[in-house]
Amino acid sequence: MKINLHILLLGILLVSALYSCNNEDDLDISEKKDNRFDLPQGDHDFDDQIVEWNNNYGTSVLYRFSNADLNYHFTSSSNDVVYDVKVEAEEEGIRAAVQFLKEDFFDLYSDEVKKELFPAKILMAGMLYQNNNYVPLWDTISQGGMDFKRGYMVRGIDHITLPHVDKDFAQRIQKPEYRERLKVAMNRTFIQFLMNPYNDIIAKIEYNNILNTFASYSLISEDAKNGTTNPYSSGNQWYDEEIMYQLGFLEYGTYWNFWEPYYWTAPDKDNDFYSFLEFIFTQTKSELQANPLYTNYPQIQKKCDYLIEAFAEYGIDLHCVGGKE
Repeated sequence: MKINLHILLLGILLVSALYSCNNEDDLDISEKKDNRFDLPQGDHDFDDQIVEWNNNYGTSVLYRFSNADLNYHFTSSSNDVVYDVKVEAEEEGIRAAVQFLKEDFFDLYSDEVKKELFPAKILMAGMLYQNNNYVPLWDTISQGGMDFKRGYMVRGIDHITLPHVDKDFAQRIQKPEYRERLKVAMNRTFIQFLMNPYNDIIAKIEYNNILNTFASYSLISEDAKNGTTNPYSSGNQWYDEEIMYQLGFLEYGTYWNFWEPYYWTAPDKDNDFYSFLEFIFTQTKSELQANPLYTNYPQIQKKCDYLIEAFAEYGIDLHCVGGKE
């Protein structure tokens, strides 16, 4: 009788557990203001600035954190990229990184944007590795493929991670070209954080509407393959590079030169979006409006103007990255 009773109780507990796991109403996503980290994490001069950011905007800038914070997801998948912190950020690098974040990130946005749209965490790591990869992630601002030139950074559901904050970071950030690229990369990753949320529940902006409206200004070439109706299809091809700008693209997706005549194809929608974002970020308002690509090609101008207006509705001035007039 006791055995049957124990089995019955175990069954009830199991059913209750399964119900709780499958009941979406039981899910509780923490608000940005809810913070489980104790700040300051140290006793340095830069800790005062970190505490001030947390008090004013609810964003925790952390240089001590776990891999769980770095790889936090709603769901686990074998396709998820998992990162590993091999080396923590170093004091000399953290001091310079905090100053960089202040001048080239925090100070560029209004208090409202920082309170409502900024990530809950900005992590500073010394050295990162991707799962099962023995090549360090460094800071990803070195010359290389297009993603590296743009400064691909690690981001998660609630964070942006600035890697390679080592003792030499202070020296690297003093180089104007490096700093400018890191500035663009940091702010570009912030927009990516907003535009590509890992779950619609936590979306902060109408990212699909922005992306689709932006894409609607792209045109299809007269040389496109028969039946091509999507500007971002590989069938949208052209034989003159000048046509790329007329169609409203700043870059091509594929360049075929294995046979004559060679041709270009359209980029995918996301790459097109970020090429325009970087185009705007790297110029002041006056420089953009005087740029021949902007003044001579109506579709490029329309796409730039739309992005500037769309993000302005959320209080984000895309010109802020290019510098004050």
